[in-house]
Amino acid sequence: MTRLFLLLFSAVLLASCGQASEQSRNTIDTTNTLIVKGPTAVIFRPAGDKLRSLKAAFGEKSFLSLQTANNTTLLEDSTYLAGKGVKIVSTSATQLQFIRGNGEVLYINLIHPKYAWEIFLYNGYSDPVKADLTDIEAAYLESGIRKP
Repeated sequence: MTRLFLLLFSAVLLASCGQASEQSRNTIDTTNTLIVKGPTAVIFRPAGDKLRSLKAAFGEKSFLSLQTANNTTLLEDSTYLAGKGVKIVSTSATQLQFIRGNGEVLYINLIHPKYAWEIFLYNGYSDPVKADLTDIEAAYLESGIRKP
């Protein structure tokens, strides 16, 4: 009888542990996550830990000029996109979630070292286009964003 009780107790305990881990995976970090629905240009400007890691990767001497050049380019690119009537969202969130019309979610983790200052152009139904900051016009055309 005791063995049966212990077996049932163990099964319930294991099942509840499985549910807790499943719930924690579905939790969204709202501080560091940006959820994007519909056609949008997402401009990522690193901050906090991401900015510190970029500074360490590029080196203290060249970092300030690199940061200034990238911020200037982002401003010029956002001016171009605004002129095209594109909705623009600027963020330092390191997790992006793009929601398609059918409910499918596309994730981008900007903590990855390959990301620094970025623009993602999203048309609302296909994969977001990571823009070449030096050729925003080509990225705009590739993205398929339609005027509102």
